[in-house]
Amino acid sequence: MPQLKPILKQSYYVLAGVGAIWASFLIALINPTIQRHALYAHKLHTGFWNNVSNPEEFGFAKGQVAPFHLQTSDDETLHCWHVLPMDVYLENEAELVQETVTGLVVEDLTKTVGYKLFKRDSKSKVVVNFHGNAGHLAQGYRPATYRSISGISHTHLITCDYRGFGISTLNNAPHIPTETGLITDAISMINYVLHTLKHPADRTVLLGQSLGTAVTAASALYFTDPTSVYLPSTLATTISPPAPKEPISFAAIILVAPFSNLPELLKTYNMAGIFPVLKPLQPYPRIARFLESKILDHWPTQDRLRALISSTKTPASTHIRIIHARNDQDIGYQTSEKLFTSLEKSFLGEENVISDHERRSIHGGDRVKRGAFAYRRVEDADGKRTVELEVVRYGGHNQVVGFAQVGLAVRRAFNVKTFRPGLDVE
Repeated sequence: MPQLKPILKQSYYVLAGVGAIWASFLIALINPTIQRHALYAHKLHTGFWNNVSNPEEFGFAKGQVAPFHLQTSDDETLHCWHVLPMDVYLENEAELVQETVTGLVVEDLTKTVGYKLFKRDSKSKVVVNFHGNAGHLAQGYRPATYRSISGISHTHLITCDYRGFGISTLNNAPHIPTETGLITDAISMINYVLHTLKHPADRTVLLGQSLGTAVTAASALYFTDPTSVYLPSTLATTISPPAPKEPISFAAIILVAPFSNLPELLKTYNMAGIFPVLKPLQPYPRIARFLESKILDHWPTQDRLRALISSTKTPASTHIRIIHARNDQDIGYQTSEKLFTSLEKSFLGEENVISDHERRSIHGGDRVKRGAFAYRRVEDADGKRTVELEVVRYGGHNQVVGFAQVGLAVRRAFNVKTFRPGLDVE
């Protein structure tokens, strides 16, 4: 039997080494460049051996996806995909296959067969998708999301890599992704759908996952109140066309695995679901506060969503759907519950507010809407402003956005009047 003392000594050195590496990592994050590289992780992707200009590599039918370039208002070039719905593709498969050149990225989407099919379909709907940090638009589970959405009748999907991600350009100073830069990209994407493609906002859903939820919330607020104090002041000088004069109402804003703001998130966030960032500093609040003060991009999603639903400029119809997996190891589902509670408070001072809270018991025997672990909803007297939280039981942090619950949320957004909650089952 080995002696206990040498084993304990070796364990001590291992723990000390891990602690030193972690402390060095935190100190390095004080540097603005390193911090943003760590936050956005835009250099970590499989584009070195995967060709994002060839969607067939990621399980799509030939011609179903049109890779194209989108020019932002500050002259960045984003690499984007237009994903056709399966029903439209099936009806026009022969023409799409014949016209598609594998690996070709078109400069003008409006010159493609896919756009022609989009415009002549009077029932067309659009989902504008904003992915999370790291990777490119076809990384990991992301194509599963697009395939799920493409199964919804007449529903087209537009998704882009932010500046510096994948093969999108990064020409503007400081030549690294920033909060203002990503919001500019998102607004440019939405403007492209509304103005270039001339698609109505009330048949458009904004869908974001993880970091993409922060991007989604910021861009949605811009189209409600572009002068909001919760938006970067520099947006006014970079956005073209000019800010909307009237609030724009989208079919729904769907947020998958959101967070209230970045400093708050880092207190509980686990990188790759394993490595904590600031959580070990809970016994040392002064050090934690010092590091929090060095965070450059705060992404205040909670403040932006509260401004979105309570502003005097709030659109007549505003529907926010929050979805979070109970087994998310990166961002705990409790962050979404706190976010919902904060948004719910914005309604409490109003008359005839309807609120619904359901939660599965510890034994799992209680019925909850949609078979979820927890379901909460609040709406105003007219039902025109709603916030909904659905904590699903499975899906983790990344897979969940391609799960049926997200696809169903999109369907409900486009079919509000036909949803009958009384038919939900376990």
